[in-house]
Amino acid sequence: MAISTTTNRIKRFIRHYGTVVGAVLIFAVFALSSPYFFTIENFLLILKQMSMLAIVSLGFSFVMAAGGFDMSIGYAMGLANVILASTLNTTSNLIVAIGAALGVGLGVGFINGLLVAYLHLPDFIATFAVGSITFGAKMLYSGGHPIFLHNPSSIFLAMGQGYAGPIPMPAIIMLVILVIAVLVLHRTKFGRHIYAIGGNPMAALYAGINVRRNRFYTFLISGLSVGVTSIVLTSRLGSGQPQAGENFLLDAISACFLSTTMFGEGEPTGSGVFVGAFIITMLNNGLTMLNVPYQMQFITKGVVVILAVLLSVLLGRRIQIRLL
Repeated sequence: MAISTTTNRIKRFIRHYGTVVGAVLIFAVFALSSPYFFTIENFLLILKQMSMLAIVSLGFSFVMAAGGFDMSIGYAMGLANVILASTLNTTSNLIVAIGAALGVGLGVGFINGLLVAYLHLPDFIATFAVGSITFGAKMLYSGGHPIFLHNPSSIFLAMGQGYAGPIPMPAIIMLVILVIAVLVLHRTKFGRHIYAIGGNPMAALYAGINVRRNRFYTFLISGLSVGVTSIVLTSRLGSGQPQAGENFLLDAISACFLSTTMFGEGEPTGSGVFVGAFIITMLNNGLTMLNVPYQMQFITKGVVVILAVLLSVLLGRRIQIRLL
């Protein structure tokens, strides 16, 4: 009986904190492998590097919490990036340019939400198609060439390149959005509703929850996060890059899937997404520091996600995702 109780306690601990323990072990390996990894400077660099991934992943987590998926975020970010740069060059008006970037993100989210929530197209297919459209739109708009900023304001550049004391400004923006996302997901009726929809949409419908409207809102939130991320990205790059943002899809999916393996019962959480984004960025940072080939970073991230999800499944946790 004592052995069985101990075994159950170990399983519960691994179920809730196994991914965090794995992250600590990875951190320890990198710290022992390089004298430059475990430093304040590198920690702040990781925070800066992960900020955009965390922001877009937090928006993605709302869709995922409702049992959905959004394949368009990477291409949509690239479109918002070039639109912002072009608008800023044309108008020299920061508010108009930021509004244009947010409008692109919200517009893509609106279309996704309309197709999925109201026209009942499968999430994966609808958002993949919208992503393909946005890819073509950004390449047509930019001609496939970078759009460099002409005399951008210091305020705009500070969003992606500035510091508040030793803390990178993108990290501060990320932390503000993290707090908002956690509060909305876990302290509001809307958050409870989207988790209920993700768990069982029919039961949520019979409970009086407006499933279509709430799922529509999650895609709007995802689109808004794409717009915000594109602002930080454009500020950091100092230009609009047609292919910028495309790599964020894989990393955002990885961060959100890692989130489902910790702190919850197979559901993405705000704190879990933050830790997941940190793990992905830490892997990129540590592997780069150890001069591991760039291609191996994709392989390593894929293996880490597979192991985390496999461990969760073996321990009996449900991961609530509907792709179709």
